Amino acid sequence: EESRVIVVASTSKVPSAVIEIFPEVVYQDNLPIKSFDLDNIEFTDNGFSKECNILELESYKTIKELIQKSIDEYTYGFLSVSKDVSFYISRSWIINMKRQFFNSEYHNHANSFFTGVLYLELDEGSDSIQFKKKDEYRLLEFDYGEPNKYNQYEVSFFPKKNDLIIFDAKTKHRIGAHVADTPRICLAFEVFAKGVFGKKNIANDFNVGQLTIK
Repeated sequence: EESRVIVVASTSKVPSAVIEIFPEVVYQDNLPIKSFDLDNIEFTDNGFSKECNILELESYKTIKELIQKSIDEYTYGFLSVSKDVSFYISRSWIINMKRQFFNSEYHNHANSFFTGVLYLELDEGSDSIQFKKKDEYRLLEFDYGEPNKYNQYEVSFFPKKNDLIIFDAKTKHRIGAHVADTPRICLAFEVFAKGVFGKKNIANDFNVGQLTIK
């Protein structure tokens, strides 16, 4: 897919341009979910389900199918990953959060390729997930006039009910504060892959080769 070019105002006849190179991507969809079941699901004191494979439960079969469809659309359709590799949900859990007046710590996910969150119940316009640009050394900190996607180090996303987002597992993120009386209920999951990796990487170099994960 070609990089999107943003034209910037210029006094010259030929406009200058900004070319986006290696952009960070967050996939977003809204799923047609009518109901979900929390019966018989136990939670820890901080609201995390004790069950770490929620999507393997029979009551979540339809939701799992919808999520898997979005995973396939993101990986094969948008990223154009070869179908020599198949993606699957390796872990899934529910966060049933009551009032929390502070943000969680920034984190990412090891042992997975992608991370996803499905928002089942939330306070729209208030509840958020926040993303952070990877830490890099900066000699000096600039001050900016107007914030935009090129000069920010943190970005907040305010999802709606049944919104699904999927992003690279290495992306730093955290849960925003939740101040509503009603609980925020999210289903989080991790995505791994199996199959043949690097099938087209044929070379004499030792650092390029093919790998099969079953």
